[in-house]
Amino acid sequence: MRTTFKQLSLALLLATGSSTAMAEEGQWAFSTGIDYSSGDYGGDPVDTDITFVPFTSSYKTGQWKFKATVPWVRIIGPGTVVGAGDGGVVIGNSSSQMTRTNESGLGDIWLSASYETQFIPPELFYLDLTGKIKLPTADEDKGLGTGETDYTLQADLFKPLGQFTPFATVAYKIKGDPSGINLDNVFYLSGGSDFRVSDNSNIGASLDYQEASTSSSDDSLDLFAYLNQKINGNWSYTFYGYKGLEDGSPDYGLGLQTTYKP
Repeated sequence: MRTTFKQLSLALLLATGSSTAMAEEGQWAFSTGIDYSSGDYGGDPVDTDITFVPFTSSYKTGQWKFKATVPWVRIIGPGTVVGAGDGGVVIGNSSSQMTRTNESGLGDIWLSASYETQFIPPELFYLDLTGKIKLPTADEDKGLGTGETDYTLQADLFKPLGQFTPFATVAYKIKGDPSGINLDNVFYLSGGSDFRVSDNSNIGASLDYQEASTSSSDDSLDLFAYLNQKINGNWSYTFYGYKGLEDGSPDYGLGLQTTYKP
């Protein structure tokens, strides 16, 4: 399952420059948006369509940044994809079920804390370390979540090189096991680059890989691209799209996110 909002967080960071050098002390930020994806996940006779609407608040102080995301989710499909956003998993493919159910409601709440390390000289690269916890607030009976708590350990690296900023992410996701299903812990890897078109515009792309959570599903590999546009000192918008390259990915997805910093 895609982890689109990881890429968006990194894109917004790069669009405003180095977090260590540029971010203000005691800075709040609020964002929302919409993400839509569709795909057969490698063999289902009918597609799974997912709409994901997150509401995120973050607060940065010193080298620390804290974030909370509360999403609304709609999943229309045969039930082989559970959850959405950073916590969604493909639990199987080649389903014999030919009908689709339509379920919606509160998704899983994500809490995270990130730390900007300073033990690496900034002329080499920047390194942010993040810990996340998924609270199982989504209705597991509707397939909106697994009903279990997940944890993620993540490292983000980036290096400004003029208008270009190459970046990479390595994450390890610890999955809670829902009733009757054994989910594997998985690695997530991403690499790409941001390009500053102007003082107010950035574009970027990445290639994102994640291991499958079950033996009956496939690894995911996605090509992700975005455009970030700052409207003024308070508002910015990010438009993005992605294309699945392996059976464990949706066929395609697109979205919009808007961010406000008071």
